[in-house]
Amino acid sequence: MRLKRLRTAAQIGTICLVILVPLANKKGFTFITGTLYSLAVGPVWITDPLIGVQTVLTTARLDAVLLLSLLIPVFLAFALGRVFCGWMCPQNTISEWADRVAAKLGITRLFRPQPRALPRTIVLAAVLTATPLVGFPLASLLSAPGLISAQAGKYVVEGVVGLEAGLIGLIVVVEFFLVRRAWCNYLCPVGGFLGLFRLKGTLKVVFAEDAEHVCGKCRACVDACGLGLDPLGGNLYPLCHNCGDCVGVCEALKERGKPLSFRF
Repeated sequence: MRLKRLRTAAQIGTICLVILVPLANKKGFTFITGTLYSLAVGPVWITDPLIGVQTVLTTARLDAVLLLSLLIPVFLAFALGRVFCGWMCPQNTISEWADRVAAKLGITRLFRPQPRALPRTIVLAAVLTATPLVGFPLASLLSAPGLISAQAGKYVVEGVVGLEAGLIGLIVVVEFFLVRRAWCNYLCPVGGFLGLFRLKGTLKVVFAEDAEHVCGKCRACVDACGLGLDPLGGNLYPLCHNCGDCVGVCEALKERGKPLSFRF
């Protein structure tokens, strides 16, 4: 499936970026520097919107360079939805790999709640409210992609990782044994914040039947969703991160008429 191959390439590319950037910097190549908190490509800075807002809250001032660095990720979110989460986030990639291993081992999670955006929204609101009160960048401690890239850089340069890396291990253990995809579905403040940047025309998964596109009710799309969402039932957003797995499996079943598609 073309979509699946493209997404896998993007995921592996991001993992390579996280590892190769600090390696290159250590050797003196600095065209690309930083982490997934904030990354510089030549003169262009790209900052995680949640980290950018957190910086404004802790410093109580607006910086033009910081605001400009938010334009690319915010534009992408408005246009393509949470594609960072589905296509690039290293935590999502690790969670997907762990989920596949759990499936092969026949692991049954202890709890099976329905995916809901409300808990994640509460976590996001708590982080944004508490940050200016404590004067400390709390979001930095809960940004899994930022933590992974920062700790990868720390390991490359110093040969050790910090205690912050424990959060990533905790996420994997919880998702492996207790709640499937707990971080993305219920807790991640980065995904919760990116989910706010939506317009009527933002790219989305659409289920639509007509004379040429008839659903065979095979529910292969439901099985394909790593987040446990039901593309046939609608109401996918803001949880859906546009990974395209459901669309890809629907396209592969050509005899079904492909009623699932991406649309703006």
